[in-house]
Amino acid sequence: MATETQTKTQPSKETFHFINDPAEAINDALTGLTYLKPSLSYNREYKTIYRNDLKEFARDHVTTIGFAGGGHEPMFGGFVGHNYLSAYVSGNIFASPTAAQIFEAIKLCQPKGGKSMGTLIVCGNYTGDILNAGLAITRAQAAGYKVHFTPVGDDVAVGRKKGGKVGRRGLSGHLVALKSACALAQKGESLERVAEVMEYVAGNVGTIGVAFDRVALPNATITDLQTLPEATIELGMGAHGEPGLQQISPIPTPEALTAQMLDLILDVTDKDRAFIPFSASTNPSGDDELVVLLNSLGSTSDEVLARFAELTNAELAKCGFTVRRLTLGPLVTSLKMSGFGITVWRLPPDNGETMTRAEALELWDERVDVVAWRQ
Repeated sequence: MATETQTKTQPSKETFHFINDPAEAINDALTGLTYLKPSLSYNREYKTIYRNDLKEFARDHVTTIGFAGGGHEPMFGGFVGHNYLSAYVSGNIFASPTAAQIFEAIKLCQPKGGKSMGTLIVCGNYTGDILNAGLAITRAQAAGYKVHFTPVGDDVAVGRKKGGKVGRRGLSGHLVALKSACALAQKGESLERVAEVMEYVAGNVGTIGVAFDRVALPNATITDLQTLPEATIELGMGAHGEPGLQQISPIPTPEALTAQMLDLILDVTDKDRAFIPFSASTNPSGDDELVVLLNSLGSTSDEVLARFAELTNAELAKCGFTVRRLTLGPLVTSLKMSGFGITVWRLPPDNGETMTRAEALELWDERVDVVAWRQ
């Protein structure tokens, strides 16, 4: 069972940010997406990027909105497009978008005078995001808009005792769940079914991250970066540099680190962190197939991720699991933080649950037309 240790801080060092005006960093980044993908449009006033055909799409499809603070790119802007999100609303760096921004995105997804099947709204489980979404959705529902809201917390570093009523932090689990939910929306399914699958998948996903350094906000071209002690990594550091589960020194081997990270996700005997309902931690019966995501927190290369993907697959096989699908890359970053995360999705068991295993894999395999997803 994992135990938390007191973190130690070190003096800061300077780091460089290749940006123009810090106040315009988000606008610059999202405007750039429209050049990479001309099928996207950007509303600068409300920091919202959306698919060009949204008005037509919304007539007979559930629309989907992801929102978050900036600094986690390509989440969610890089996932707007066919078979994925309808729109993304960005706040400033590491700050939730306002309720007004979220409300405008809802109105964009449900044009006046047209038929609407409703909108699914998703974010990571953070207090500011929840509060602003609540205000926006209250206004939207009072105005007659049909909305379902799903905040996702998948960070197993935050146990039940520490999380309390607030719950776990959101890392990359919402991208996994949205892959299925958005594919269903593209097929014309109802808001109730899209939301049901979104919540089911999110309830079967767990993530653990490890950082090799902290994160520096791009408030200027050169800023301070708080560093970890020498020869130390931090297991479970949050996506905004929040304290992790423990600092580890000396640095373990990649094999040992992978095993420790997966144990936090798989261990059903750890009642504080056993969030995914596996039948067993090893050699489970009927629910032994997984989808795995290896995520760079910003500056970790594909080469390093690929090595950890190999180790993750080997460790899971040792525990009696089969990885049916695996993807990697910078998906949910923390600016240019050095580190990575492992996300595990427990596929439906042989006898099915909210969805069958075959349906889950079919939705995962649906082709998308977005900037950042690797097919």
